Amino acid sequence: MKRLLLLVFVFLYFTVNLLSLNDTIVIEEKNDSIPESIYQLVLLKNKDEIIPFTGLEESWFSCFIAGELSHFGDRMLDYQEMDVDSFPLDSMLEKRLLRESENKKKRLVLGINSDCDDATVRYSVADFVKEHPTVVVFFGSAEALEKWDGLSSAEVLLLSEENDSISQDHAAQALFGGIGIHGKLQTELAGKYPKGHGIDKRGGLRFEYAHPDSLGLDGKRLNERIDSVVMHAMALKAFPGCQILMAVDGKVIHRKSYGYHTYNKRVKVQDTDLYDLASVTKISGPLPLLMQLTGTGVLDLDRPFSNYWEDWKNRLFHRSNKDTLTLRQILAHQARLVPYLGFWRETKREGRFKRRFYRLEASPGFPYQVDEHLYLKERFQEKIFRMIRRSRLLPYVEYRYSGLSFLVYPEMISQITGTSYEKLLYSEVFKPLGASRLVYNPLEKGFSKGEIPPTEMDLFYRESQVHGRVHDEAAAVFGGVSGNAGLFGNANDLGKLMQMYLNKGSYGGQQLLPEQVVNEFTCVQFPENENRRGLGFDKPLLNNDSKEIDEAYPARSASAASFGHSGFTGTFVWMDPAYRVLYIFLSNRVFPTRENVALYDLNVRTAIQQILYDVLEEAN
Repeated sequence: MKRLLLLVFVFLYFTVNLLSLNDTIVIEEKNDSIPESIYQLVLLKNKDEIIPFTGLEESWFSCFIAGELSHFGDRMLDYQEMDVDSFPLDSMLEKRLLRESENKKKRLVLGINSDCDDATVRYSVADFVKEHPTVVVFFGSAEALEKWDGLSSAEVLLLSEENDSISQDHAAQALFGGIGIHGKLQTELAGKYPKGHGIDKRGGLRFEYAHPDSLGLDGKRLNERIDSVVMHAMALKAFPGCQILMAVDGKVIHRKSYGYHTYNKRVKVQDTDLYDLASVTKISGPLPLLMQLTGTGVLDLDRPFSNYWEDWKNRLFHRSNKDTLTLRQILAHQARLVPYLGFWRETKREGRFKRRFYRLEASPGFPYQVDEHLYLKERFQEKIFRMIRRSRLLPYVEYRYSGLSFLVYPEMISQITGTSYEKLLYSEVFKPLGASRLVYNPLEKGFSKGEIPPTEMDLFYRESQVHGRVHDEAAAVFGGVSGNAGLFGNANDLGKLMQMYLNKGSYGGQQLLPEQVVNEFTCVQFPENENRRGLGFDKPLLNNDSKEIDEAYPARSASAASFGHSGFTGTFVWMDPAYRVLYIFLSNRVFPTRENVALYDLNVRTAIQQILYDVLEEAN
């Protein structure tokens, strides 16, 4: 039956699907679907080398728009979460500017459409720029700029001599170093800047959002083939919607949102929506912090893990069976750990929640929220750690995937560093990346359910619809903050983290991870034992390129140097240094139930991944 489904899928894969786009698929094109043209961006002033922006974690951003510049504002939000408000400002916004970011650098960006050439607006801009350090982007001709005398006080002045969707897009990308700036004035700005003036700035610091054709790829063919696969999969209810992001050499060439949150087709998937990342959390949460600690010498991959997690040390009357396991063995899933323990089952009897473990309201003794009105006892974590320590070891040293150690890492990292795991992850990894849409417990961080596709109707543990809270039961008993699962995110911000891995630890002008550590973690550790895994990262099947298409994992064309991870909810990320490509697929395939395995039967994720390799090969 599975092979028959695959044959049908392959046939439709190359066939134009006749389903209605309006009824079945929602594609968020944005302006990166327009062929790239050359537009003149001229950097006239750049005090203290403010742009391209660096040190995002130390900065507080706000963007103001004078006139119609919607594409500019939208692209700014792809790089950094910020408020985007119309200019002139009302009194409340003015007060907020004085109140906010007392301990951070203010990065105020003002975009001006020269069409709003009004004396009152010009005076308001002059006063604002004089009172506040401001980065000004002016959309219009050099002659039009001469009328705006008040802009001479700006810290940064960037001139875009065109004002359309692409020039607005490129200006925002230039501010964050996605693209370079090399334009020169074609005429003199009397008394200010001579003809030929223009400050050069390199790009490639962060994502560039580009059209595939600009890289010599067939963008139309890429889009049509991916759309066909996704539409067919959704028609068979493999998932109600998804997000896909592809990048080549740091350039995002395909970024689309498809379908809906659920099969009732009421809420369309948006690029900003947050999906439950499931086990992709493993390489997105604890792993970058473990890599940082390895780089600083705090952790040694080949010393006993019990040196860092003392619960696994020898006891006076009880010898732990895990006291000699190394971090390398554990991260490569070669430590004989059992795959899973059903901790949550300990808290229920005959389908009912045990009173001693739960309360209906939060309190210091019951802080971990596992459902809307259900809070777990704090000391239950100690029981979990004991169960892990006392769990048996498998009889043979071989590759067996286990998530147990990832339940331990957050607490271990907190103990080692003296800082809470979650706080450390945001401050040391996510904030420098500008990835504010990577988050644990999104409902507690100000996100609404309307921004989060629901996952499963949980009939096993919580007996309710899981929506905005972690789907994984093991992560749920940790209050949603776990190394095993729990992170939510959108493809764009997750892509920043994965691009950092692809860049050998560098992104946005910062070396967040040592290059040698990235190299170590992303290579196969125990090939002699037929174990394909890296350290935390998944790798292609050994001899993957020689396997049949339905037996390969991931796509057959993925190089041996590639790495990534998948998640139970229907998520998948993969990076390939040999081709400099990044691929992300996010979905909620477990809606309404985990029994839905059509995503696997149809090989949707790796089929789409192979399309990218095919298009790259066709371009050569």
